Amino acid sequence: MLGTCFKIKHSQALTDLVIDLKRKNNIKVPDAIIAASAKLLQLPLLTADKGFAKISDINSIILDF
Repeated sequence: MLGTCFKIKHSQALTDLVIDLKRKNNIKVPDAIIAASAKLLQLPLLTADKGFAKISDINSIILDF
């Protein structure tokens, strides 16, 4: 599974999205970075953290265990 992962470089666009998402959704910085990365790459965010469901700016898939 790790072979399909890739690293994204930090950019000003990512920083701007992090700030915007943090302000709009009152979330912590690590969650804002994760959400902004998904939005920037236009990928769905697959997570078990139900907190991401309230962020309307991203496409999140919430896993229910």
